[in-house]
Amino acid sequence: MIDIKKKFSLCNFNSLQLDHVADYFCEVFSEQDCIEALEFAKEKQLQIQILGEGTNVVFSDDYQGLVIKVSLKGINSNEGLVSIASGESWHESVLWTLKKNLFGLENLSLIPGTVGAAPIQNIGAYGAEISSFIHSVKFLNLNTRKIEEFTNEECQFNYRNSIFKELKDYLILEVKLELFKKENINISYKSLKDYMEAEGLDLSKATATQVCRCVCELRNTILPDPKKVPNAGSFFKNILITKDEYNDLREIIEVPYHEESKKMVKVSSAFLIEKAGWKGYAEDNVSVSDKHSLVFLSNGKATGKQVMLLADKIIKDVHQKFGVNLIIEPSVI
Repeated sequence: MIDIKKKFSLCNFNSLQLDHVADYFCEVFSEQDCIEALEFAKEKQLQIQILGEGTNVVFSDDYQGLVIKVSLKGINSNEGLVSIASGESWHESVLWTLKKNLFGLENLSLIPGTVGAAPIQNIGAYGAEISSFIHSVKFLNLNTRKIEEFTNEECQFNYRNSIFKELKDYLILEVKLELFKKENINISYKSLKDYMEAEGLDLSKATATQVCRCVCELRNTILPDPKKVPNAGSFFKNILITKDEYNDLREIIEVPYHEESKKMVKVSSAFLIEKAGWKGYAEDNVSVSDKHSLVFLSNGKATGKQVMLLADKIIKDVHQKFGVNLIIEPSVI
């Protein structure tokens, strides 16, 4: 029997520590718990919000409905196919795969959040994305109460996006990943390559464990630990534009970019935000990190409205100065 709590503070369940309240809250540890939670919501005619570690969400206000905290556990592998329950820590799962001599996820080390949240956002870092490794995603359909499974293609992955961002009516139960059985090092990302060279590593002989360590060290230099400093990681996506749009942008400012395809390039949102003068800016309990301009920090007293007000100011200013549109990366609830 699941434990349903009323008027429950979400302060300790989102990494910005926004102290908003859910009308109802429960934690689920099994598929049966999930179904019971759905039945309760149906009986009370409540809307539902699924929550992992809360590292990539912004509660803009109190939540009028049922928040379901997913804590399903379990991880195993079979012939390179790794099945991980949605409530497992993403980073701990990456470390588990390396211990089992399964490779590919090392560039995605130390990304906060649960495994279930990873495909929704199509998490990526240092030249890698989870979509390259996903075999399938098993989920509970919130409307039919039936368990379904999507293949990689059916997930419709693209940059920091997937079909799960559009569907809404689902609860991810398990993610299956197809990993390499031999090391296949990816050091294509310039900052990672430069860091490893500065460390004196022989890149021709680099190991997945070394990549994991360097990625963790890099992330720790620019992204504060949300357990110590309330934040939601990168608040804006990098900007995906056509090469013609990039040439127009270059008329205003020279900006770092990464070629995504023959027609598209990705430019640094952090660079533009910093050049617009927002790095280190603070107001009303929320600030922009002075180490990384993509990171919003809370002093533990911020409200969702204060966070979103600052985001709106930055979006409008960057558009006015550079003619490009910033897109918020966390889910705003």
